[in-house]
Amino acid sequence: MITTIVGFAISMAFLFLMLSAASSAIQEIVANLFRWRATTLESGLAGLLMSPEFKDLVYKQPLIQGLCSPGLGGPYSRRPSYIPATTLALAILQTAQEQGLKLDPAATPASQPGGFETTEKLLSALLRDCKDITEQRIRLERWFNQSMERVSGWYKRKSHLWIWIFGGILCLLLNADAITLSKRFWNDQTLRDAVTAEATQYVQSTPRDQAVGDQGQLDQSLHRLNLLREELPGVPLGWCFVDPKAPPKPGEQPAIQTDGFKASCWPDLIHPSSSVTHVILASTDPRLVDRGEWSWWLWKIVGLAATALAISQGAPFWFDLLQKAVNLRLAGTPPATEKK
Repeated sequence: MITTIVGFAISMAFLFLMLSAASSAIQEIVANLFRWRATTLESGLAGLLMSPEFKDLVYKQPLIQGLCSPGLGGPYSRRPSYIPATTLALAILQTAQEQGLKLDPAATPASQPGGFETTEKLLSALLRDCKDITEQRIRLERWFNQSMERVSGWYKRKSHLWIWIFGGILCLLLNADAITLSKRFWNDQTLRDAVTAEATQYVQSTPRDQAVGDQGQLDQSLHRLNLLREELPGVPLGWCFVDPKAPPKPGEQPAIQTDGFKASCWPDLIHPSSSVTHVILASTDPRLVDRGEWSWWLWKIVGLAATALAISQGAPFWFDLLQKAVNLRLAGTPPATEKK
């Protein structure tokens, strides 16, 4: 019984890992395409400085411009996704000096502040009692690093939400129903053992950084899911629809038949043959859609939502859990007895 439970846990965790890694990779591709990190950093700085206009002036400083990359809008149109604390502190001090902000009550401003009174009050309070520019820079660096922890939290929450959204879309496309998958893995020992062996080999041969890293996640995860589908056709991934109003025509040899009616499935678990008609019963293929039963759709929605929720936990979570389950299984495997 313990072996069954561990094998079941490994099978589910392995599938969730592949789906989660693929969803994370899709999210990373979209984030890079729309430069979410750069826009989140820019929005965070505007809030920290309490002035979008002052933030724009800081970004125009040569120190920051050197971190920008060329884009469609010009040579410095792509804002940086990361700014070193020292660089930002010096850029803020330079901008404040150019705009005549009175950071030290004993100093005389070069000109009147250009509508940055709130920013001036903020920086003046932050840099109070600083003896020189070095101390001002250090204090600004500390303030920036502490504030960036909150901005990083914003980005993580946004990424987590989009991983859940992309995971839901991926579940819908692949029909990755947690309820159906769990039933199949629990009841089919041959399939469970095969997936467990594949998962064990994957954990033993794949470093953690490679398994949960961003580079190549999408291709690797989808490739492994495709291998699972081809090598282990019992894994119920994909959709299969039956049209009772469209029975096969006389003489027609469909790739798949269900109770005598034509079925269109994606992806096919059974490859078409030119000489043999493959017949599968509705009760044997969990991918088949029961269009007329509302309770079937209810459980399908619950199963897909459960998979999407599991995917949103992230690839690192599932890899660590899978690694622990595999180690538990290997530790509990009795040694082979030698024949005398």
